[in-house]
Amino acid sequence: MKRIVLIDDDETTNYLNKLIIERAALVDEVVSFDSAQDALNFFSNNQDEEDESLVLLDINMPIMNGWQFLDRYQMLQKQNGNKFVILTSSINPADKEMAEEKNSIIEYMAKPLSIEMINELVSNYLN
Repeated sequence: MKRIVLIDDDETTNYLNKLIIERAALVDEVVSFDSAQDALNFFSNNQDEEDESLVLLDINMPIMNGWQFLDRYQMLQKQNGNKFVILTSSINPADKEMAEEKNSIIEYMAKPLSIEMINELVSNYLN
């Protein structure tokens, strides 16, 4: 099953991104979380699944930011080969550098999400 997971503290952004992804009709499921902890719980509880997800992750979130989420995600027993895309409004060059240093991050993209971006990501990274 092809799945995209959205992790962004802004519910409106998640709603709009989910609409864009569903309109593109390239994946079987779109799951969204407005807290990194909820997303971490989801991955922790679904470790038995063989499906890999494309995860669109925001950096700047309260309580647990995107970097903290990735650090905690990597502590999970099984990571299922999920692929992470940073989708952010951050213009801080240090964020882009940090993304380039992390092996789990396959792309660094600026908001807003577009159908073209989804087409490219799904064709390049979800089999």
